Amino acid sequence: MHIDIYTKSEELPTLLPGSILHSAEMFHMLCKNSSTSPYMMVATEGGCEVAHIIIIKRRGIKLLPPVAGSWFTIYGEGVYSQDCHNKEEVFSLFVEKLFDIFDIFKSYIEIKGIMDARFAYATLSKHNFIPVRDHRIYISLHSKAPEERLSRNYRTHLRKSRERGTTYREAATPQEKEEGLRLLKNYYKTKIRRPLPPNDIMQGLLAEERQKMFIVENGGKIIGCSVCTYHNDTAYLIFSCGLRKSHPLLYPGIVAVWAAIEHAHKSGYAHIEFLESRTLIGIRSGYKNFLLNFGGKQVSTLRWYHFKWGFINKILRAIYV
Repeated sequence: MHIDIYTKSEELPTLLPGSILHSAEMFHMLCKNSSTSPYMMVATEGGCEVAHIIIIKRRGIKLLPPVAGSWFTIYGEGVYSQDCHNKEEVFSLFVEKLFDIFDIFKSYIEIKGIMDARFAYATLSKHNFIPVRDHRIYISLHSKAPEERLSRNYRTHLRKSRERGTTYREAATPQEKEEGLRLLKNYYKTKIRRPLPPNDIMQGLLAEERQKMFIVENGGKIIGCSVCTYHNDTAYLIFSCGLRKSHPLLYPGIVAVWAAIEHAHKSGYAHIEFLESRTLIGIRSGYKNFLLNFGGKQVSTLRWYHFKWGFINKILRAIYV
């Protein structure tokens, strides 16, 4: 099996369809962003693609873990062909190739968003990655109507918001999407642990059919917004916000999330997952508790870290393993 690394959009070959996080569209958008440098790894065998994955090199300042410089981030395990029956072996080759470009100028490697905590556990442990407990929250939409999972308080809030003239729908025009992005930008500029991607990346995402924006309106004014992406039988809520301080009795934040849940249910998706809910164990998250009121289920998973300083890896593995 052969693995190629691509760093330029014009050199990228035709790729297998799959998650937007590892798509050619995402790679093109990351290339345009001045704070990121993407690497697309493509595994081929007999001239046919077996799998591909995006590794993102980021630059900046981060508080957790504390770093000022550059680091690598991987979201999920990548995209694999239907005929690939040795995903963990292929992923292992990706990790080994990653260490070829992991030099002294990079602070650490972060791998998160792997659905199955057992996936590649042996491979990552072999390379002295540190497993840190993480949380993900999702709602099953196939076994019970989402209205039945709502807490009593949230059911009341949604009813009162409707009675006061609040409506929600999918954003239909570029102007509505621009207004929604403005709301998101103002909301997330104070969220250190949950930054909003640059405006050009968000606009590029919303230009794709797999992404939808939902807006909450009252009196002709947009007071809430949420953004979803879709893959296989799951909807993923990426971002949401509401003007809850200026419109506290309309509950725009609750309505924005509910708009995404209701659309996913009516469209026949089996689950909706809240990507923003993923928080490390020991960190209190009001947003996580907010989502649980919609009937969300909390599942434990893992994030993996590998630092360039070997003694730090050994100390942290002694603590977390």
